[in-house]
Amino acid sequence: MTKNMQFRRRLAGLGLPLILALSAAQTTYAAPTDAGNRNARPGDETVTLVNQDADGNPTTRFDVNGNAIDAHDGQIQRFGDTYYLYGTSYGCGYEWNTPGAPFCGFVSYSSPDLVHWTPRGPLFDASTKTWQKRCDGGTYGCYRPHVVFNKKTKKYVLWINSYDNGVGYHVFTSDHPTHGFKEADVPDLAVPEGAPGGVNYGDQQVFVDHDGAAYLAFTDWTRGGDIIIERLDDTYTTGTGDWTRTNLRSTEAPTIFERGGTYYLTYSDPNRGYVTTGTGYVTAPTPLGPWSGTGTSRDAWSLSDGMLNIAGGDVGLSREGEDWRDYSFEAKVTPKRAEKGDYAQVGLVVRGSAAGSYQWLIGNYPHDGATGGNLTKLVPGKPATTEKLPMPIVTGQSYDVKITVKGSRIETRINGQLVDTTEDTTSDHGRVGFRESPGDGEKASIDDVTVTAPDGTVLLSDDFSDGLKKWDRPAATITGTNITTTSCGGQPTDVLPLKTGSGTVYLYQSDVWMDAKANEALAKHYWQPLEFNSDGSIQPIECGRSYDVAVPVRPGIPQKRPLAVKTGDAGYRTHWDVAGGLERAQEITMPGTGRLRAARFTTFQSGHPNAPLVLDLRRTGPDGVGATVASVTIPADKVSWAARWAELKLDRPLQVHAGDRFALVVRSATTQGAYGIAYSDTTPYDGGRAMISHDGGETWTGEPGRVLHVEADVS
Repeated sequence: MTKNMQFRRRLAGLGLPLILALSAAQTTYAAPTDAGNRNARPGDETVTLVNQDADGNPTTRFDVNGNAIDAHDGQIQRFGDTYYLYGTSYGCGYEWNTPGAPFCGFVSYSSPDLVHWTPRGPLFDASTKTWQKRCDGGTYGCYRPHVVFNKKTKKYVLWINSYDNGVGYHVFTSDHPTHGFKEADVPDLAVPEGAPGGVNYGDQQVFVDHDGAAYLAFTDWTRGGDIIIERLDDTYTTGTGDWTRTNLRSTEAPTIFERGGTYYLTYSDPNRGYVTTGTGYVTAPTPLGPWSGTGTSRDAWSLSDGMLNIAGGDVGLSREGEDWRDYSFEAKVTPKRAEKGDYAQVGLVVRGSAAGSYQWLIGNYPHDGATGGNLTKLVPGKPATTEKLPMPIVTGQSYDVKITVKGSRIETRINGQLVDTTEDTTSDHGRVGFRESPGDGEKASIDDVTVTAPDGTVLLSDDFSDGLKKWDRPAATITGTNITTTSCGGQPTDVLPLKTGSGTVYLYQSDVWMDAKANEALAKHYWQPLEFNSDGSIQPIECGRSYDVAVPVRPGIPQKRPLAVKTGDAGYRTHWDVAGGLERAQEITMPGTGRLRAARFTTFQSGHPNAPLVLDLRRTGPDGVGATVASVTIPADKVSWAARWAELKLDRPLQVHAGDRFALVVRSATTQGAYGIAYSDTTPYDGGRAMISHDGGETWTGEPGRVLHVEADVS
């Protein structure tokens, strides 16, 4: 018996006249109608992709049942004559970096036309202890479900990004595009594996070329947000060792597609978590490169005045020392003012290996509680920590730094004074080097480098009088072209090529996040076809309200069963404030005589409410909201974090007549968090007012021009 069935029976056993049920509106199927585009070829139909309301605000996409689509950081694919939207679900209450927050799993939706989406449920069962341990809020999470079809094996192949293993990914196969995915062996990629649980490799995409060869494009956090492309084997489940770097920096979320013999790689530029960022791209003649953009950065390491001068470039390491374990690393360092900040900082690296590296950043970055002089310690797989130093670090002044690693102990001395002792066992061997952030334009000068073994043996000595031949300095990076600085309010997820009768449409997709607000289950989707110039360059993305596009559409568009009352699905946004004495209501009008059987109100939770949600059906009249006809109390843990229906279903249908008016009221006594609404200020509805009360329902105020997302069944 499901939890919902158990809950319904408990309500019935209490003699309540109403029951709470998940919305499961029936769907019927009708042949598609021509949208009137004279340029549409046979098999194509013009559909309208709506991203924003008339005022330019991002709006919610609802599925055929009237619930908000809860699938994010994924992609759209087309298999056969059906479109599939894959994504990470957030509705169960997943919160990034929040211990105790559950992992909601990966889900899919299907559509014949990119407009009508039917939920298909989870790709696999993520409620198990194994997957909760791998992906819940106590970990760095699991994201980025991307699915391709392998024509040779006749399998659908799913790749996801995780941080519980050193390679950063899990792979699954299935005979079906929407369910039955079973985990394959952990993939083997050519790049070195990092420490399990570490932030090693991130967002990825699988690209299948015309010849059937597949490639994995993925983010390399060990190299400051570079992107790597590796050719996969014939099963698409592991690497081949044939790979290349793009030499980008501070990027993530790659997508490869091909157009006219040119391969395009789009990506998030710069990388940012759950907030608005740009989209850039580079091009290449093959998936394995060479990738090129609008320019190449200057060499981050150079020599002048007998010293090494560093300007960005991220991490560079000594060529010798992969097997060094215990040693002292000494250097004279001079932190200089960063190009993008009023501070100076120099990074020293010890035990740099495939498992990661210890990066000790010494400077005067304005950290709270440690201004003037501080040491920030980056340990693989752990949050950064910052210690206040006993002396100031002055921009442009030189310091003698000595870092000694012995067993699990790391001792740091500045000008002979011990300033920090750290115990850690993440890495026990590896090279030495330096690190300057390229994104901030950090700078430093280095001289008189020495690495000494515990017995006094000199392992490395360099005063830079003989060049840089002892160092693997950071590679020169390329610069791409930005086609949007906002990704239309979020981050890019994918580009889908769609072959149509008049050419190929390249559908750009991005997640419109809540900009680091608490509830990312409310993220919206932005979709727009890309446009290209005659030289093949991509035109800037417009971030428009809607786009009419001719795409392949199959017969059988799902249509919801006729409803007596519906306030519409277009132009809705989300907001949460229902708590304490604040209540909200939507008035509806009965169109004729019949029996009112059920009513639904779109809501969600945010901020962990500590009291249930109450949904009332009340009569209304000229004097406002009147007597309660029916009511249901919904426990907080039964309310989704995504915008979904809360339903009142009457055991005894209510006789109604044309013109009868009712209000659906949502309220809660919670003193923590709140419940939400889906509302529109641009969608007309003549059947009644949206109303708000600030005194627990004693008085109500109409909100002109506003409508809340509700519906009701009358037979």
